[in-house]
Amino acid sequence: MLSCVMRIIQIIAQIALIFCFSLSGDWVSETFQLPLPGNIISLILLYVTLKSRLLPLVAVERGGTFLLFVMPLFFVPALSGIMDYTTFLRASGLQVVLIVVVSSLLTLVGSAYIVDRLAHRKEAVNPHE
Repeated sequence: MLSCVMRIIQIIAQIALIFCFSLSGDWVSETFQLPLPGNIISLILLYVTLKSRLLPLVAVERGGTFLLFVMPLFFVPALSGIMDYTTFLRASGLQVVLIVVVSSLLTLVGSAYIVDRLAHRKEAVNPHE
């Protein structure tokens, strides 16, 4: 029971740390009037911090995994908001569906390519593992 409570506390702390990166990215974007949105800057900051090993991956791994697990819940309000645009969807619904399908396929192919390249790079660095 205690380990379960500790795991929950750890996940909450890791989500809070990820949120701090989000706030810092927003602050950097607003302070320096950058053309990039704060969430992109925060992802870059988190990536650089993890890549330079200033922050170990275990410090955000469980919280990030949890956020990925619950991410579909964040899309439910957006999907229910589509119901307000039924006339638009009747007129341009096919175009919207085509754009969504093509962009999803491009994202899928691009992500698969990047993961494949990274996997091959990791195999080249650690051939014995």
